[in-house]
This record gives sequence, C-alpha cells and structure tokens, in this order.
Amino acid sequence: MVVHRLSKWKRVALSRLSLHYPSLLRFLPTPRPFHIRRHSYEGLSSLRDLLICLPGIGDEAKDFEDWGFVDLVRAHGWAADVLLVDAHYGYYADRTILEQLRQDVLLPAAASGYRSVWLAGISMGGLGALLYASHHQQDVHGVVAVAPYLGADTVVREIVLAGGLAQWTTTITPSDEIRAVWSWIRSRGERNTSPPNIFLAFGDDDIFVDAHRLLASTLPAAHVLTAPGGHRWPVWQQLWMQFLRRHIAADVHKPRPAELSGS
Repeated sequence: MVVHRLSKWKRVALSRLSLHYPSLLRFLPTPRPFHIRRHSYEGLSSLRDLLICLPGIGDEAKDFEDWGFVDLVRAHGWAADVLLVDAHYGYYADRTILEQLRQDVLLPAAASGYRSVWLAGISMGGLGALLYASHHQQDVHGVVAVAPYLGADTVVREIVLAGGLAQWTTTITPSDEIRAVWSWIRSRGERNTSPPNIFLAFGDDDIFVDAHRLLASTLPAAHVLTAPGGHRWPVWQQLWMQFLRRHIAADVHKPRPAELSGS
C-alpha cells in the first residue's frame, strides 16, 4: 500500500509538472505494450463483453480496483472481461495513445468475438475514450465518459459565444485533439443515434462542469448521469454505480452483435 501511494504521488506530480515543463516527460516512460490489469469474467454466460477502463491524469489502473469499479461490474451481473489500462499522461503527451490502444487492446478485442466493446474513462481518460471513439467509432459499442476533461475554459467559452455547438465552426490543426473531439460531437447531432453510444457522468460541482453541461446538451437525457460533489473518486464511484444500475442491469441480457469488425 505504501509503495502504491508513493508511485501514485510521483505520477501525479510528474504529470502535472510536465504540463508546464515538457522536459520532465522523460520520467514518465511509455512502455509498449501497455501495462494492463486483467479481470476475466468467470460466470456461466458464453457471450461476453469487453470493458476497457482508462485512468485520469494522476491516477493508475489499480485505482479502478481500489475504488470498487470491477467489483461493481460483477455485482451488477455484467458478463464482461475488464481491462484496466495504465494509459498515463505520457501517452497523451507523445501522441501515441490512440495507436497503442488500437494495437494493444482494440484489435485483439475484435479478433476475440466479444459481443460488444465499451470504453470507460475518468477525467483525462474520459477525453481519451472520446478521442478514440472519434477516430475508430467502428471499434466501440459504447463510451462512458466520467467527468471528462474537454479542454480549457477558453474552448468552452468559444463554443458558447458562437451560440452553441450547432453554430460553432473552427479550424482544427493535427495537434488540437480537444477541438477535434468537440467537432466530432457536433457532427453526431443531438439524437446520439450513430454508434458508439455516449454516456456522460459528472458531479454537479465538478471543476469542468461547464464543459460537461455543454456536452450533456447534445445527448439524450437518459445518457446523462449526475451526482452531488466535485472531481473526486467518491463521486465517480457513485456515478459508476448509477450507470451500471440504470443501463447495464437493464440491458445486459439484450442481444448484441456477435462480434465487432476488425477493420
């Protein structure tokens, strides 16, 4: 436990300092393939889903275990293998996150005959899940973005001043992932009918709540979950429980595609 806390403190410090001092990224190595914590489904169902969890900027894959996310999946009867991917800030900084996710996780999933594949991410991981879906939406059945980071306040104000996403236009450079994600969300329209299904969950006092409400305005009301509180694990745990209770427990026995395309 002490070793884990020291490792987590080091990652938090390096990730946040690297935002301002990129030279520190050398202390955030990005091994290939990813370090992944695997939790295989051991129930009786022959049909399984895959749930891929992406951590926040200062978090580790193990935090999903420590906060009961895997246990809650099991408690709600979801027949899913769970992969906790240690996709830390270094992969975003060197812009290898998408390719590594596809090569290490999503392409093998497509070859494994999963009924459906879900991406769940918290904070920075929520951005990563949406970013991946915007590039490879054919790989993913659903995205659960929990308190996602969706850019600085300037981006949100830019969209609001334009009159909302429908009226917003922008020039997107290859390195501007934030505006690329917002542009993709805008292109999906308010009905959210094209795959993947997007679910948004956030605390009503979250530091990114303005961006969350803007995204929520483009989603069906049933796809938006809120809870009291801020940008903290206890709030995210409650939101995860809400998502599983409202959507997975009701949907787990519905038929889904036998497998995903590997294209």
